[in-house]
Amino acid sequence: MKIWLSICALMISLTAPDLTFCQQEQDAPETQARQGVVTQIDSVGSLLVIFDGIKEWRFKVEPGARIERGIDDIMLDDLESNDTVTVEYYKSPGGVLKAVSVVDNNITSSF
Repeated sequence: MKIWLSICALMISLTAPDLTFCQQEQDAPETQARQGVVTQIDSVGSLLVIFDGIKEWRFKVEPGARIERGIDDIMLDDLESNDTVTVEYYKSPGGVLKAVSVVDNNITSSF
C-alpha cells in the first residue's frame, strides 16, 4: 500500500509540477508604479494621496517603505503638497494600494 501511495504521489508531481505537498513561501506581490503630484500626506496614518492628472490615488505607505529625494533617504512628512513623486506599490488582497517606495522627483540642491 505504501508503495502504491508513493507511486501515485510521484505521478501527480510529474504531471502537475505546480502542485506541491508542502507549503512554500509565497511569492512577493507584483508591484506597479504611478507618478503624480502629492495632494495629501498623513504621516501618522501613513497615507499618501497623489493626483496623476486624471485620477486621485490613495496609498497606505508600508512600514519600512523607502522614501527618497535624490540620493537621500527622507521621511514621509518631508514630502510636501505639489511635489511630483513616483510611487511603487502593490494591491493587497483587500484592495488597499500599499506603497513600498516613494521617490520625490523634485531634486533640490543641498549646496
